[in-house]
Amino acid sequence: MANPVEHQDLTKKDAIQKKEATNKKEAKRIATRKKILETATHLFARTGYHKTTIQDIAYHIGMTTGAVFHHYSSKADILADVMAQLNQSFDQYIEYLEKASTDYKTMINGMVEIFLDRVQNRPDTIIALASLTVEFSGMRGPKIVKSQAAYDKFVEAFEKALDRISTKKTNRAAAICFIAGLQSVALNALVRDEEMDIEDLVEGFISLIAENR
Repeated sequence: MANPVEHQDLTKKDAIQKKEATNKKEAKRIATRKKILETATHLFARTGYHKTTIQDIAYHIGMTTGAVFHHYSSKADILADVMAQLNQSFDQYIEYLEKASTDYKTMINGMVEIFLDRVQNRPDTIIALASLTVEFSGMRGPKIVKSQAAYDKFVEAFEKALDRISTKKTNRAAAICFIAGLQSVALNALVRDEEMDIEDLVEGFISLIAENR
């Protein structure tokens, strides 16, 4: 007759092993989806959404297309998750602007520091957001609406921060042009990587906007 205590220990051990196996499987699933999104972001940034295929994404990861489809049912589903992540890239700026200094140059330098950190650590996110926004701008579908909403949150936060310094009719336009300018800096850093460092481009950009405010 089996020892009840030994049976209970074996049952607990089996449950722990099953839980560990499930956790490992889930961790692998999350890591694979992350790799798919990072690769898709990289390709969307450089070749555009419409020119990128599932086969392209699979090839760059070293997976089969079937394996990619196991995690995403379509390229549109991948784009939805990519856009959701890209739209979150404004959150750090907004949090900073809500408590930013009322000194204009200090505020600008703080945002530039955030921008440089993203360029150095996650450049594809900046480039992809700019290129996808342009690519979908004429379609006015739900994807561009969500992207525009993320831009608008940033613009509103920057406009309020500028209003704390000096209320001007041009503050909203300045906020719109500022984020567009930063994205242009990132794109030019990609194009001119052998000619000029990103830091030099940023310094040139700041010299245009930080004077005579």
